[in-house]
Order: sequence, then C-alpha cells, then structure tokens
Amino acid sequence: MIDRLRPLPHSDPFVDVIRGYVTCVGDALQAQGAPLSKVWLDPANPRDATFVLGLRALVWNESEGFVLGEFVSGEPGVRTVLRDPVRLGGGVLPEPRSVPHLLERGAVEAPAAVRAVDAGHDGFEDALLRFRAA
Repeated sequence: MIDRLRPLPHSDPFVDVIRGYVTCVGDALQAQGAPLSKVWLDPANPRDATFVLGLRALVWNESEGFVLGEFVSGEPGVRTVLRDPVRLGGGVLPEPRSVPHLLERGAVEAPAAVRAVDAGHDGFEDALLRFRAA
C-alpha cells in the first residue's frame, strides 16, 4: 500500500482548521486513482489548498469552492496560479467523496465568488470542524 499524501500542519491555527477537510479530499482523490503528487495549505484571505494533479492543479478556497486549471506556479505559503481556471461547482464545501466526481464531470462555470470571506457566522466554520486531520 502506498502512503497517502497529506498536507502538513499550518503554523496559523486559523488556516490549519481547513487541514482536516483538505486531508479528506486528498484521500478521496487518491482512492479514485487521481494522479495526486502534492497537496498543501495556502495563505488566508481566502484560506485555500492546492492539489497538484500532473500538469493540472485543483485549488479549493473558502469563497469559490474547487477550481481546476493548468498548474503555473505555487508552493506552500504562496498563492497558487492556474492557467484557464474553471469552477467545478458543488458549493464551497462539497462532501470530500464527491470531489473526484466533480473533477471527472469537469467545469461548470468560470470562477466566481460564491461565499464572502468575511461572511461572519454563516455555519462554515462549524461545518469545517466535522473533518478531522489525521
């Protein structure tokens, strides 16, 4: 069995809250055979994470959900740059097991904010806490 790729803990506790969700998504991608080679947590405002899939990358952020595009640049702590990004739909926090299906289905629309980063108490933080980092 190959070890699962997991994001490292982030030094900012506010950003690290997303690690459980990102870990679950990475596990789901790997279980479906996605060519995941790297995964990391990115900066805040919005909080996001990058999943490198060959020449493409899947980026999740708390305002747009999942966006797929050609990987141009990025690394832990540096915002990822994608060429020709497209939003996959499914909302800002789809169930991790549904993400491989969103990826398989492909683009649904151009990236557009679907949740304001400063949305206040809208239940998002509570929803994130359902996912635990291993």
